[in-house]
Amino acid sequence: MKSNDPIIQKTEIEGLHFETNLYTTSTDNGIYNVIASSGPGITDLVTHSPNFYYLHYGIHVGQVDRLTFFGDLNQKITGYFVDCRKGSPTLHKQVVLEFYPDPSKKLYIDRGIAHTFDGLENVLTRDEPIWYMSAGNKDYNIANDVINVKRDTPLDDFPVVTINKFPIPRKAYEFVLELQHLTMVELQHYPTRIPITINGEKQYVNLKPKVQEQR
Repeated sequence: MKSNDPIIQKTEIEGLHFETNLYTTSTDNGIYNVIASSGPGITDLVTHSPNFYYLHYGIHVGQVDRLTFFGDLNQKITGYFVDCRKGSPTLHKQVVLEFYPDPSKKLYIDRGIAHTFDGLENVLTRDEPIWYMSAGNKDYNIANDVINVKRDTPLDDFPVVTINKFPIPRKAYEFVLELQHLTMVELQHYPTRIPITINGEKQYVNLKPKVQEQR
């Protein structure tokens, strides 16, 4: 399932671009009513605190992000993106985008493109993800589809990942959402998933903060 919304701004990385949103405005153009985009109809809303800061890039193997940014129209957001897709002609190319909260458009980030942001303090993001599956993809973890990379990592040291290929049916969305909801009940700290090499073979480890016992 692909997004069918018009592309309004391309970048040097295919699969990284801005698309139009469906919306209406009040008579004075002061209030936006943003309508759901084409696709499965799944929406995640994420708030960011006044002191919010990303320590890592994140890479999704099976998820396309479609992000709309709501906030002060004069607050500059800077996005950093690195192509980590196996076989991509722009592998390990970096693109830096500067933009502002704008309900009329969304940022499309395809699977396998590492991304992180500055300037999200007090910004609300709407994500309308599109999910994909593949059988036997060792880079994919259905319970945590984020591979983390430290922000100071040299471009040549970013991982190379195989992305999932097959769009999933609606029933699969419902199953994954139910799984995520069950996980969130016990999840107090979201794990950091990083690639490592053991005996020449790429593997992944999940790092979680150690919980100190109450005394």
